[in-house]
Amino acid sequence: MSMDRDPPSHTTTPEPPPHPADEASHWGDADHDPAPAGNSSAGHPMQSWRVFFRQFVTLAGPYWNSREKWHAWGMTAALITLTGAQVGVPVALNLWNERLFDALEQRMFGEFLTLIGVLAIIVVANVTIVTTHLRVKRRLQVSWRRWLTRRMINEWMASGRHYQVTQIPGEHDNPDGRIAEDIRITTEYAIDLAHSLLYSAMLLVSFTHILWTLSGPPEVHLNGHELYLPGHLVWVAMVYAALGTTVAVLLGRPLVRAVNRRQTAEADFRFGLVHARENSLAIALLRGEAGERRHFVELFRGAKGAWDRQTIALSNIFLFVSSWAVLSQVFPILIAAPRYIAGAISLGGLMQTAQAFQQMAAALSWPIDNLAKVAEWRASVERVQGLHEALDAVARKRGQASSEGEPPMITTARNDTPHLSFRSLAVNNPDSSPVLLPFDCDIHYGERVLITGDSGAAVKLFKVVAGLWPWGNGTVALPVDGTIFFMTQRPYLPLGSLRDTVCYPGLPTPVDDQHLQAILQRVGLGALGKRLDETENWEQVLASGEQQRLGFARLLLHRPQWIFIQEATDSLSQQSEIRMMELLLEEFPQATIITIGNHDGLKAFHQRHILLNRVNGFAVVEFQ
Repeated sequence: MSMDRDPPSHTTTPEPPPHPADEASHWGDADHDPAPAGNSSAGHPMQSWRVFFRQFVTLAGPYWNSREKWHAWGMTAALITLTGAQVGVPVALNLWNERLFDALEQRMFGEFLTLIGVLAIIVVANVTIVTTHLRVKRRLQVSWRRWLTRRMINEWMASGRHYQVTQIPGEHDNPDGRIAEDIRITTEYAIDLAHSLLYSAMLLVSFTHILWTLSGPPEVHLNGHELYLPGHLVWVAMVYAALGTTVAVLLGRPLVRAVNRRQTAEADFRFGLVHARENSLAIALLRGEAGERRHFVELFRGAKGAWDRQTIALSNIFLFVSSWAVLSQVFPILIAAPRYIAGAISLGGLMQTAQAFQQMAAALSWPIDNLAKVAEWRASVERVQGLHEALDAVARKRGQASSEGEPPMITTARNDTPHLSFRSLAVNNPDSSPVLLPFDCDIHYGERVLITGDSGAAVKLFKVVAGLWPWGNGTVALPVDGTIFFMTQRPYLPLGSLRDTVCYPGLPTPVDDQHLQAILQRVGLGALGKRLDETENWEQVLASGEQQRLGFARLLLHRPQWIFIQEATDSLSQQSEIRMMELLLEEFPQATIITIGNHDGLKAFHQRHILLNRVNGFAVVEFQ
């Protein structure tokens, strides 16, 4: 029976996994009620953004209150200071331009040479500021990304949540892509956007004052009429930028949805390729390349469709932004030219006014310039948030009584006796459809129990004991002491050395080579004893029978008292299966052994027999 998403063979303590409460797993307020990921664009736009930012702060904000807070705040303060210094450069250039064009107009060669020296100082200062700013910003970005990645990995790889989350509906597919790529975008773009917004705000304040001063007298003559309008160039710049921003925002609304769809489609395509790579041998043996090619084409068709939708959304924005960029180059000069023609300002004043207008309009046009980046950032944040919410929902359900109106959940607790007890235990699917009807059973320490019949129901029963399958009702009382070891049909073989693979998931004390080689010899893998330090993709190197033998080698290393075996001998010959079972009884005469298997030869190695008889789509327990 194939079980694609089984947990790997591992040793556990006989108690239900607790809800983590340490800093690496706690994410802030549990009583906030965020909107579902992927749907935060619904409703009023401002309300949608308020909900989004609240979710983002809850997700990633605790970085500034973590153990790394002094480092984070120090780099943030340095970044703000350097941003202020960056704003000083265009202000200095604005004043420099006025003096330069006045010197050119008056043909003052000595002043011209002096201004060249001043320009060299400005250039050196700008290079120093920009380089330092880049280093500080990138250090802050990677530090924040490292922190958030570690937090999400701790949530994902905790107490089997990485498995449970695959069983519930929601926007949390492709967790690998969300952790590797979307967290990168979430943190990098957040700092990029915050920096550019702060820079624009400082630029706006600085050049608003300059442009207000350059606007001249408050009286403005228009078609023979005199209007009292202090700082009129400031108001013109604000209206100009507001008009461009409004049009850009209206054109860019579809972009968030388009970016989100594209990222999801790209992640599906990558996952399909990785899945084929990991199962290349099976595909080759079954000559399944044609089917895989069709599947890849279909996945890429989805990615291309999402790309095309994003292209349409971007085209609508770029049509406007490109024309607006050209207009922004000449519009400030057109606005200031009448005063120069009238002799009210010098050539230097004209250029200074035009540049100040341009800088102020550029600062006010921040939404236009960053709309596409904001859309991609928001889409990535929502994808990370979707995974976090799903993992958080799984964590809250573990060990909690069901709320009113919600389906019941299985309660797993520690027993006060050395027995495994099932009381009124019924196992369901996540959609509440029955898998295994209610039953009561006690399994005492040292018993050997064979479970036959419905393999799917038996495997889910193992998952219940492991704390990975809470769907159903009733109680499971785990033994008071002793470790539990689960042997799945195919043991998980991590990438790395053979030594690490055999010892997975790790032992409290190091094991010497002679002991490892002796264990490999006992399970029929003696030829691998000289390859302990070799690093390979062992899942591809070892045959299925060798992989199952390696699972028995792990068992001999971990020495558990409760052993759960899920069809872990089905790839072995009958003689090899008998040898492995004899080895098991020889090495663990006092341990409890619970085996799932439908081979007749297994009955001789067990004292009790439980049949899961399938009736009308669900299983019924029969004791034999």
